[in-house]
Amino acid sequence: MKFGSNPLIDVRHFLFDLGIFFLFIFFACKEHRHFRNKGKFHFWEGISIGFVVFIPAVLFFLTVLFVLFQLYPDLIIDYRVGAREFIEGRKEVFLERFTEQEFNTQIKSIDSITSSDLMYGTLWKKLFAGFFVTPIVSIILRKK
Repeated sequence: MKFGSNPLIDVRHFLFDLGIFFLFIFFACKEHRHFRNKGKFHFWEGISIGFVVFIPAVLFFLTVLFVLFQLYPDLIIDYRVGAREFIEGRKEVFLERFTEQEFNTQIKSIDSITSSDLMYGTLWKKLFAGFFVTPIVSIILRKK
């Protein structure tokens, strides 16, 4: 089944991650503040709760991604095709900043991408999203 975008390439999926992490962390912190802490909430509690929420979510996502790569080895081929199309579709923008040789090197490097490279990149993107959202939620909800 094709959805028209690759979640490992498209930036919209990163923005979706930010939104999902925000919602889950926000409601976990809000629940803690109202029902367990009688309206008091400290910044460090928000950070702790945020980590408890997003770290398992990232690990769960990576586990699912690993299983999918094992069950469907063609996913890596589809990724390579999508990445190549993505870069070639933006060739003019790429060439404004870089040389033709760097563009060709980038295209050739796509063929050497492995599933572990994709999982490693995804790990860092999702961790960044969680680390970005957690302090924001903690600041919004803190009360003394």
